[in-house]
Amino acid sequence: MNFERESEQDQSPGCFDDDGHSKSQLLENPPQEKVKIETESEVTGIDWISKLPDDLIVRILSQLPIQDAFRTAILSKRWQYPWTCIDNLIFDNTYTDWVDRVNVINKFVSFTDNVLPLLCCSKIKKFTLYFRFCLVSSYSSKIDEWLEIALKKRVEDLDLEIWYYDDDPFPYVLPQALCSCSSIIKFRCEFCRIPEECVLNWTSLKSLTLKYLFLRDEHIEQIVTNCPQLESLKLCEFCGFHRLHLTSPKCSRLELIDHVHPDGDWGSFGGDCSFEIVAPYIQHLKISGHFDGVEIRLGDLSSLVHADLTFSVDGVFDKTVELLLASVRCANELMVPCWFIEMIYVLAVEKKAVSLLLLKCKKLTINSWISKKAILGIDCLLRSTPYLENLTIIHQEGDFYAWDGEYNSSEEKDSDSSGDEDFDLWGDISLSLHENIFRGSLQNLKHVEVTSNCCSCLHKANATKLLSEFLKSLVEHAKNLEKLVIAPWHKGCNNSSTNISNVIKNLAFPGASNIAIVSLGSISSVDFPGE
Repeated sequence: MNFERESEQDQSPGCFDDDGHSKSQLLENPPQEKVKIETESEVTGIDWISKLPDDLIVRILSQLPIQDAFRTAILSKRWQYPWTCIDNLIFDNTYTDWVDRVNVINKFVSFTDNVLPLLCCSKIKKFTLYFRFCLVSSYSSKIDEWLEIALKKRVEDLDLEIWYYDDDPFPYVLPQALCSCSSIIKFRCEFCRIPEECVLNWTSLKSLTLKYLFLRDEHIEQIVTNCPQLESLKLCEFCGFHRLHLTSPKCSRLELIDHVHPDGDWGSFGGDCSFEIVAPYIQHLKISGHFDGVEIRLGDLSSLVHADLTFSVDGVFDKTVELLLASVRCANELMVPCWFIEMIYVLAVEKKAVSLLLLKCKKLTINSWISKKAILGIDCLLRSTPYLENLTIIHQEGDFYAWDGEYNSSEEKDSDSSGDEDFDLWGDISLSLHENIFRGSLQNLKHVEVTSNCCSCLHKANATKLLSEFLKSLVEHAKNLEKLVIAPWHKGCNNSSTNISNVIKNLAFPGASNIAIVSLGSISSVDFPGE
């Protein structure tokens, strides 16, 4: 098959826009000579690709960035116009050559200006615009024009990423027409700003992702009230609001990732860093990333199925862990971070008993390293999950926090071993660990996965012994255990694999083979359900 570039005369009819720009002028580097591509189709003399139906060619071109799809117009008359019918538009300049960025940006803007008016599709299924430039405010009017075309063609899936930088600290302001577009079903927006006195009103919206936006309480209220079809809400690097009440029966997924303080033209943020979530119909909840100094209050979550609470904090408010776990007690699957285990240990030391009552939890994932304190915290948590069937422990590198909340480094532990003396406050240290924990709390446990996310923490003989004792206790008390998987997090890490192999050897004791399958293999995925 031969694809030969047609002469300029063959290309010219119908290929000029209102300003007289030809399609060939829009190419950044138009070839100077004929381009010849030979394939196996030359054997039969049939151009199989050009024989494809128009709608199939358009679907293929829709998977390409618009610049690549446009370049197919030079191949032949057959390929002159199909690109104008694509309904999945990807305009992306995020890989700009910053050495010659001004020239590259000008070419990108000129290309977009000339190509968008030539599109003849009646509806745009997806419009992606990634625009990264230091002086983004200089191009706000251009971006407005491009979005206006997309909105007129009733775009359904809109993906905007309009970066701005310190030397131009004014983010792109969303146009009012976009904030009240009735055709948008899925909207993802990064680094933009909601204009003053704007009313958010997306009546067809089902999925909303907002990243690095300052969101006031009125914005959240408008999203909740004016988006009746909303099913999924994801907020990343956000701040500003204090109340999130999702009361729509259709909204089943909520993700909050990283709480950051606003900057730039947002002005100073004088509000307190706290917010309350009430979402009686949410089934999937994820709170992850950094929430330093933020008080999170969870209200009615009575429909919860999956709860991921793996966020980090720099300070813990009174009864934080107890209240959070009480709010997600109806979840079938739960993921908790290491500091949860620390605080549960503190409660055990202070109260001698902890009642968390996670009666519906059947699958539990814990991020934690293994120490005497951590084991006691894990034991308290497992006693609160009597119906637990699947347990995953992601063995992190490091030492457990001291019970008063101060972090002890490895060096401090080596110089002062008094940290483990707190173990005496909880139980009889003369008893071995596997005789003192997990009694009566693992009757339904069937599957345990342990993965090490480090290469060195298992190297110490004491750490290896402690992990072995911990796993022995699980095996001894989980009478219905069917499978125990121990694996390195990084498959290629020989050091970690060797250390874990030593742990498995230490697990060998009479009767183990009759209770569980012990294997060295890859750990299963622990990503947030549904992603």
